[in-house]
Amino acid sequence: MEPKDSLNFVRNDRIKFVTMSSPDSQFATLDRRIVITGPAELIELAGKADVRVLDQLVSLLRDPDRAWAAIVLLAALTRREEKVVDAFATSPEQWWESVGKTAYDRWSEWLTGARGKLTWDADNRIFVEQR
Repeated sequence: MEPKDSLNFVRNDRIKFVTMSSPDSQFATLDRRIVITGPAELIELAGKADVRVLDQLVSLLRDPDRAWAAIVLLAALTRREEKVVDAFATSPEQWWESVGKTAYDRWSEWLTGARGKLTWDADNRIFVEQR
């Protein structure tokens, strides 16, 4: 499935995820990773080594019905804002009210500056910003 087709499944009412400790973390509650667990189309999307997926997800941050799902995927793909996602995991509507409305601006600015430095870490299935 093409990434653009998978984007149809990026909806707040569909995304499923868990948080888990990083294998290299000494702390059970710190350094939580976001792992997409459903639906299958989003699991597949989260494994795409295509930076254009990030652009498409950032654009969805403007849509309140899709923004939570987009931020969860962005956190899973970049490890950015994982603590925020973990903190609002049981109340995504509160995420929208507190920091979600400004997510598009934050993520667009970051992506604009980081785009040329992003590489895919296949072992960890994330984009890493090279310094």
